[in-house]
Amino acid sequence: MQTLHKDNQKLYQSWDHRAGTATVELALVAPLLLFLLMGIIEFGLLFEDYMLLKNAAREGARTGAAGDSTTAIVARVESAASQLPAGQLTIIQQYGVYNEGSWTWYTLGDVSSDEGMTNDAPAGALIKVEVSYPHHLLAAGIVPGLEDEPGSGTINLTATASFRRE
Repeated sequence: MQTLHKDNQKLYQSWDHRAGTATVELALVAPLLLFLLMGIIEFGLLFEDYMLLKNAAREGARTGAAGDSTTAIVARVESAASQLPAGQLTIIQQYGVYNEGSWTWYTLGDVSSDEGMTNDAPAGALIKVEVSYPHHLLAAGIVPGLEDEPGSGTINLTATASFRRE
């Protein structure tokens, strides 16, 4: 009977020793798993904002290619990217004319026509809309150097789309 008690006592002692190693292993691995999880979430949010910008630029360029005014283009871009704050979007509208082997780019403007206000790009010109947005990082302090400007906590996302003017 005495030997059985000693065997049980040895078993309990080894069991207590193993329980402590699991805690140490968890303490070592948990920060790495949290860092990986934060990276996945950050990348997902960054990708979502970029896709919103890409779609908004495409919608704006298509609106410009149809001959609508610059005001209508801006309204269409802001509508397509309605999940982003409109005040933080930067929208650049240009048209390009190909002449003698190179493109010349001009700022898109408005003119009055029989249909109302239209853009001043000639037919066949390439309408280009560029939309930029400062994406705010969730984990800005965790990974240094990820921001465009140190301490800003943002990455500037830019999307461009072009359509030929009808």
